Amino acid sequence: MAAGAGAIIGGTGAAALGSVAGVAIVGSLFGAAGAGLAGYKMKKRVGEVEEFAFEVLTSGDDLHISIVVSGWLSADNLEAFREPWFALHQSKEQYCLRYESRYLLELGRTLQSLVSLAVSMAVKEVLKTTVLAGVLTAIAWPASLLSLASLIDQPWAVCLRRSAEVGRLLADTMIGRRQGKRPVTLFGFSLGARVIYYCLEEMAKRNDSAGIIEDVILLGAPVTNCTESWEPFARVVSGKIINGYCRGDWLLNFLHRTSSVTFNIAGLKPVDWTDRRMVNVDLTEIVSGHFDYTNKIGEILLVLGIKTKPADSNCSSTPSPSRSRSSLPGCNLNSALPETVSCCQLSLQELPESCGHIKKRLTMRYK
Repeated sequence: MAAGAGAIIGGTGAAALGSVAGVAIVGSLFGAAGAGLAGYKMKKRVGEVEEFAFEVLTSGDDLHISIVVSGWLSADNLEAFREPWFALHQSKEQYCLRYESRYLLELGRTLQSLVSLAVSMAVKEVLKTTVLAGVLTAIAWPASLLSLASLIDQPWAVCLRRSAEVGRLLADTMIGRRQGKRPVTLFGFSLGARVIYYCLEEMAKRNDSAGIIEDVILLGAPVTNCTESWEPFARVVSGKIINGYCRGDWLLNFLHRTSSVTFNIAGLKPVDWTDRRMVNVDLTEIVSGHFDYTNKIGEILLVLGIKTKPADSNCSSTPSPSRSRSSLPGCNLNSALPETVSCCQLSLQELPESCGHIKKRLTMRYK
């Protein structure tokens, strides 16, 4: 490691770093004394959290590290947590947080079934445009979607609660300097963004949390956009806090339909915080719904100006989302909101074949 650090700092410092004192300094800087993040996992259950570990996304020695946090799992395999982030190349040393995989897999499968329900383009467009117009209420939701509420509400609620606990555990890990004395950039989408949000919230309460987090990128975050809740992050984050949101994210809106803060979700609208750190990015032209975040991370990273691997640099057709600093009045939108339309009804008979198992369960339930 000392040799690698010498290459980073320069050949003239390699000899000094190779000394006993130099090795101690490098160990403190890179986290070698505490075994670093590679392979780190929670030894025993903490509160409700059953799984908490770090996996290597890309290996190498760097004076800056990146940690990514996924929001759900679509498949039960070893690459499930890392797969959405393969395009990321923000630093040589990057890690992926593995947490609560059993619950995230159940959530991912349920979300997939819910999205399949709205496979009809007519239904999806009606949902999207109605959410964009900001008039969608519980009465306006298609009856068939509401009939699936009991299937999605429980796993979503469980993951909301557990992701907050994981965030606090991540805060303990960061303050414990497992990563060494190096700045960290955090990336997360959906519940992964929620993990990071609660990590920052917990760190803001501590006196020893300054100088750890450099930048934060939150995409489709299911957290409040209340300014007062974000302001304490100024004590923790030294660089930028990017909030990527989609105005037409009907799925995220549906998941929060019973909440009093439905239209105050950071994943749906900007955070109106006047601070040089806060950057809001409207991803509506890239992300058509919440489920798109897993498939379009590479495109999103490009438009955010995040370093990606060369293989993804040919996405020249990616539209540019509207960006707005919270210090500017309002938010620049690329297009006007569509006219209000009423949601159509989708009966059980119109469900696609892929939702056959759901049709059977609902038919039995509502006979």
